[in-house]
Amino acid sequence: MVQTTRSPDGEIQSFASVQAKLASCSKVVGEAFFPVMVEALAEALSVRSVFLSTLHPTDPSKACTVAVWDNGPGENFEYQLEHTPCANIVEQGACCFPDNIVDLFPQDHMLNEMGAKSYIGTPLRTSSGEILGLLAVLDDKTIAYPEQATEIVELFSGRAAAELERLATSSLNERLGRIVEDSVSEVYVFGADSYYFELVNRGARENLGYSMEELRHLTPWDLKPHYGKDEFIEYVTPLRNGDVPSLLFEAVHERKDGSHYDVAVQLQFFPGVENLFYASITDITDARRAERAQAHLAAIVASSNEAIISKTLNSIITSWNDGAEKIFGYPAEEMIGKSIRLLIPPERQEEEDDILARMNRGEKISNYETVRVARDGRRVDVAVNVSPIYDAAGNVVGASKIAHDISERKRAEERERLLMGEVNHRAKNMLTLVQVIARQTAANDATTFVQRFEERILALSASHDVLLNSGWQDIPLQELVQSQLAHFRDTLGSRIKLMGPPLKITAPAAQAIGMAVHELATNAAKYGALSNDDGIIEIDWKIEQSGEAEPDFSMHWTERGGPVVEKPTRNGFGSTVIDRLLAASLEGEVALEWQPAGLVCRISCRAAKLLSGSAAAGRDSNAVIQLRKPRTETTRRILVVEDEILIGLEISEVLKDAGFDILGPVTTVGGALEQLENELCDAAVLDINLGKETSEPVAKLLSQMGTPYLSVSGRSAEDRPAAFSGSQHLAKPIQSALLVKEVGEMLAATAPPSAGQAH
Repeated sequence: MVQTTRSPDGEIQSFASVQAKLASCSKVVGEAFFPVMVEALAEALSVRSVFLSTLHPTDPSKACTVAVWDNGPGENFEYQLEHTPCANIVEQGACCFPDNIVDLFPQDHMLNEMGAKSYIGTPLRTSSGEILGLLAVLDDKTIAYPEQATEIVELFSGRAAAELERLATSSLNERLGRIVEDSVSEVYVFGADSYYFELVNRGARENLGYSMEELRHLTPWDLKPHYGKDEFIEYVTPLRNGDVPSLLFEAVHERKDGSHYDVAVQLQFFPGVENLFYASITDITDARRAERAQAHLAAIVASSNEAIISKTLNSIITSWNDGAEKIFGYPAEEMIGKSIRLLIPPERQEEEDDILARMNRGEKISNYETVRVARDGRRVDVAVNVSPIYDAAGNVVGASKIAHDISERKRAEERERLLMGEVNHRAKNMLTLVQVIARQTAANDATTFVQRFEERILALSASHDVLLNSGWQDIPLQELVQSQLAHFRDTLGSRIKLMGPPLKITAPAAQAIGMAVHELATNAAKYGALSNDDGIIEIDWKIEQSGEAEPDFSMHWTERGGPVVEKPTRNGFGSTVIDRLLAASLEGEVALEWQPAGLVCRISCRAAKLLSGSAAAGRDSNAVIQLRKPRTETTRRILVVEDEILIGLEISEVLKDAGFDILGPVTTVGGALEQLENELCDAAVLDINLGKETSEPVAKLLSQMGTPYLSVSGRSAEDRPAAFSGSQHLAKPIQSALLVKEVGEMLAATAPPSAGQAH
């Protein structure tokens, strides 16, 4: 609250004195109020200049003074707002610069000419908050009490804004008149020279969302998005020339919020002194919306990809759109007048009876999935929506049916189901691999189980990252090797040297080589070339071809400079991975040479067995690892078919330890069939998924031979192919005891009465 202010003589006046000055001004109304008010404000603040301005009606970059006091009454003038403190008022609101105003606004030449040193300004707003103009105070000395002075300016500005708004409203009402202002029709008056709106009645303003102050800056083409300036002026030229008495046309108006509405326009021109256009406009949005909705609905029905069909209560088709022809193949002329039962399969005819009964009860049917028959005999999966059709009396006279072809969705669902099955299969295989690694690690490295198990799981994970990044095919060999040497990345290129051409290999070969490289690297770090500071390892690979023979692949791991090595007295899990797993996966040869200078591992196989894209790489394998005990009369042969060699080895070892004679493990259908040609078995354990094939052919052959078999898979028993439906099933991961029990019971159930026990 303002308490005091400074008088012209430097004395302090009371706030009551300031209020009295403002009250004395209020005795004057209309345009005469403003000169009296600026004089009173100058006296109250003891300043040199006060001026009250309004914004230019058509140019927002300018302001026009309404009253000026500059040590006396001054002439009104027009000025640019840019680079002036007045622009701050318009953009930011009230502001006060008690000193150095010229330094703050060096480009405002008027301040320099006036010798101004201080400035206070505030916007003049309507009751709705819109800016009508501004009130500014300038002085050639510093303002000593800026906060108090600002509050006094705000006090005067409220009264000034109210008078400006009253005058504007009064003028509007005087020009429009009460009848025009309250008219149901929208009324617009705009100048024939500038085309800016001068009068717009309340109905139009409310519909548009603009105030009158805003409309003064707009023209007819600003409201009509389908007209440009030149186009509109050309259109009304006959009216201006007197060629026609009025113009009647339809257009679209755009509201302030961007929404549109349809209008019917009657435009007249009043030349002479008035020189104005008068437009009477009717909002026809509802009528046009109804027309467009009807046309839109007809277009949707005609062009929809969905089948939209109408029928009577006795199933006779009365309408048939293009979408129905696309889905079912029948043209409209062939189906209208026919029964819709023509589309319904024989076994589903009762569906139509149920639909008609529900329609008679006024029910709706939503997203009912069923099957219909197309003209060419195809079964089409559809989702159906059916609604009753009523007559004017509210009686159900028919039904409207919309059928959406969901065949692609059904196929997608089936693909998703198969994909999820494959994901589940791979996940279960991975868990089984982890299970095998855990068992083997515990059996061979019991004292360091946790460390070795973690290392092997991380190695398996690293290989799978490479496999995943390559989409389980075309795996770069060098990237695979580097992934298993991640712990030694600082020595790559110096102590660990990789040499070989860029090769891309298959996923099964990559898994085996990745695990072998990990075991070799772990051994080197503990006992070999990486256990000191001087040893080196060379890893090289190549493809060689001699004459017309198939090309061979070879890979060497050579250690030098490490401690003197000796062949271990026992074989651990690492040796199993390097020797048996690698040899079986590649169907090649693996040689471990424990030379004094360091370990050398030599791997060789036909190139076609591991190179991606090789014509021979996908041929049926006959790889068999013989894990047999000496044959006795009571020993039973078990064929093991499993494409994951490590899992196959585990299954074979478990069964071997239980006393069975093992054939395999075999990794492919071709290998299994070839094995059965050479040597019969008493039973078999079949992994269902073998890479890109299944073991169904093996299951069928065993069934024909009367040989029992047990399926193992990440799939559930219910999700198996039909060929396996008569067999026992174990889900991966596999419990060893349960595996032995199931195989024993399977053999016991098929043994002849005189036969002994299974093992």
